Amino acid sequence: MKAATKLCSLFFCVSLVALFCLSEASTPVEASSRITKETAKDKWEPYASDEEGAGYFYNAGTIQRLKDNRVKVWVRVIYSGKNPKYSQAEFQWEVDCTNKSMRGLTANAKKKDGTSENITEASGWSSIPTESTAETLYEIVCRKKDK
Repeated sequence: MKAATKLCSLFFCVSLVALFCLSEASTPVEASSRITKETAKDKWEPYASDEEGAGYFYNAGTIQRLKDNRVKVWVRVIYSGKNPKYSQAEFQWEVDCTNKSMRGLTANAKKKDGTSENITEASGWSSIPTESTAETLYEIVCRKKDK
């Protein structure tokens, strides 16, 4: 049981690094790249893309402001054909706006072979790298006071 828990935690941490640390430059995504029809709680807003062609979206309708200047936010990543394993993934992040750090709370990744991977155990806190997609998200959710 402990080995499975450690493996899940390791996967979550590796996913964090792969998604946010490896994308050195973050560029805005055009609004026409929306991936879902918006409803009251389903407001996926594009915020970045990376050099691999993945599109990053956050769900503005479900942002939760917590005590101690922290924010919970859902992120969806639509991977390009360059990603050999995944087609898309959704992550719930907790962002510490004071310390410029974040941790993953849960994740669901859809694989190209039709299966999926789920992580339900929170990762540890990690510093947000400069000029990354994570920093772009941090700037949006930590400064956005509405909703």
